[in-house]
Amino acid sequence: MAPIDAVSSSVDVPADASSDVRAATHARLRDGATALGLSLDTQTLARLDTYVAVLQTWGRKINLTAIPLDEPLRIAEQHFLDSLACAAQLPPASALPFPTLVDVGSGAGFPGVLCALLRPDLRVLLVERVGKKAAFLLTLRRELGLNYTVESCEAESLIPSEAGHGFGVAVSRAALPPPLWLALGRRLVAPTGFVLAMMNEREEVPQASDCVCLAESMYALAGGQRRIITWQRQVAR
Repeated sequence: MAPIDAVSSSVDVPADASSDVRAATHARLRDGATALGLSLDTQTLARLDTYVAVLQTWGRKINLTAIPLDEPLRIAEQHFLDSLACAAQLPPASALPFPTLVDVGSGAGFPGVLCALLRPDLRVLLVERVGKKAAFLLTLRRELGLNYTVESCEAESLIPSEAGHGFGVAVSRAALPPPLWLALGRRLVAPTGFVLAMMNEREEVPQASDCVCLAESMYALAGGQRRIITWQRQVAR
């Protein structure tokens, strides 16, 4: 299916967050990013303010997040920092078979939009089968000035038919249970490509015969523990 490349609707980005709320949100984001080994500059924080504003505008029309849209601090904590934890675990482009990333089940853009924002060296594809959410992602792309691509399709349609092809890295945020996500993700990436799963601390880490579990990164989120699991697909022998 061809990428979506146009959307007719537009959004006026409001600035309805008070300066105190914005300052508290920025402080939480900076502290959380530092704990993850990342640094957020003023321009990045301003883009995240815009992200919240677009969420608020579109959230009046479609269901994008279970978190109340008038609580930007909770959005920062439970969506932005969770996504930044994924971005922090992405391998360098030099370690990837191709400098490409696919985010399956992007929804409101988590974690794929944050990956695109923090890793402009990667070509990012957001896969979202719900057309209205895909349209939101296109509006968000325009408002944030990013270059990712959006496809409204089933992720299985992107599985390469030729050996040696595929994405450099595949990520997903709870679109599928971990065993099903690894089974799909390993088919989306090229040999030596990476699959990342965002899991809670109680979920069992799945295995695949052609994947090696390289890393498990724990991080705190909203009073609980989360983790990122990284696998690398092996070259067929």
